[in-house]
Amino acid sequence: MNRPPEAKVRRNLIIFYVGTLLLSIAGIVLAGGQDVGAVLFIFGPLLMVLVVRFLLGDGWKDAGLGLQFKSNWRWYLFALLIFPAVILVVISVNVLVGWTTLSLPVPELIPSFLGGFAQQLIPSMIFAVSEEWAWRGYLEPRFALLGIPAIRRHVTVGVLWAVWHFPFILSTDYTKTPIGLFLPLFVMGLILLALIYGKMRSSSGSVWPGVLMHGMSNAVAFPVIAGELIAYDNELLGGIQSASLSVLVALTLVALLVWRRQDRARSSTAIHPASA
Repeated sequence: MNRPPEAKVRRNLIIFYVGTLLLSIAGIVLAGGQDVGAVLFIFGPLLMVLVVRFLLGDGWKDAGLGLQFKSNWRWYLFALLIFPAVILVVISVNVLVGWTTLSLPVPELIPSFLGGFAQQLIPSMIFAVSEEWAWRGYLEPRFALLGIPAIRRHVTVGVLWAVWHFPFILSTDYTKTPIGLFLPLFVMGLILLALIYGKMRSSSGSVWPGVLMHGMSNAVAFPVIAGELIAYDNELLGGIQSASLSVLVALTLVALLVWRRQDRARSSTAIHPASA
């Protein structure tokens, strides 16, 4: 496959990200992110992917749209289960140490959560398609074309992904944590997520494990937050958003697990090439 000129790759990357950021800002300006504004914010990344891939000639060969399920079923299973497990562990630990309290008795909380999860699952997956086709489906392979090493590439995508959220965060009551403290922690959380999603993308060759994991994370977290199923005195410690300290610790452990597993797999393949 012929490599596109580096100047074209850089130009389209800039057009993609500036356009995505402007649509995010426009979505907030229009009705504070509601209705039409919400559509622009949520689907802006996907819209810009269509622009650069269809109209600016980037094409779809490196988009990772093949499922490749047979060779990657473990990634799909991981993507399906890891966030429910992380949220369950984080909430359980926070309740035990007193950072979080349950708003309902467990027999009432579980049906409430499951109802909210079922309601949010399909919208969360649709929204995840918009983001993952952009951040892992477009930015990751385009940065790879520029020769950016994997970890630096994932970190860069994580920072850009976090900044895209800023207009929404700054214009809503997204957090009760002081914004000067919240934003750096939020960026750190999305860098950790980008390291996880980026490794999944590069190892599987597909965006769909990331879509599944991203959608599950939102579908699990939304009913807990919106349904006020937990209460905490200190959101910084006991929250389940990616900027809380307990979630940051959990994401760090997951990222280390993912990268260490892949390093072992590469070492095993190098020693026993016939097994590949």
